[in-house]
Amino acid sequence: MLAGIVATAVGDELVIAHPLGHTRPAWVAVILGGPTLFLAGRAAFEYAVFARVSRDRPIGILVLLALAPPMLLAPPLAAAVGAAAVLFGVALTDTVRTRRGPPEPPSPPD
Repeated sequence: MLAGIVATAVGDELVIAHPLGHTRPAWVAVILGGPTLFLAGRAAFEYAVFARVSRDRPIGILVLLALAPPMLLAPPLAAAVGAAAVLFGVALTDTVRTRRGPPEPPSPPD
């Protein structure tokens, strides 16, 4: 999860320095890869604590991977907005799921 946070920070710096113009493939990898690593790390953490992984995390990872090819043709700012939209969607589904029921007790895998 920490690698995802660091990669996201690097991607943010790229977007701040070069918001418009040509997006290099390595930039797309960092801009979208940071949130992807974060979601993968969060899924691993969720599995370690609750012995399950919410569907929204793998779906978010797949959406971020699917966004990569079109973002090669868009400015870096568009890639960042796409990544933020996916993370917002994951956070929103987590919020809805949490408000529907009582807190879930930890149950680590055996």
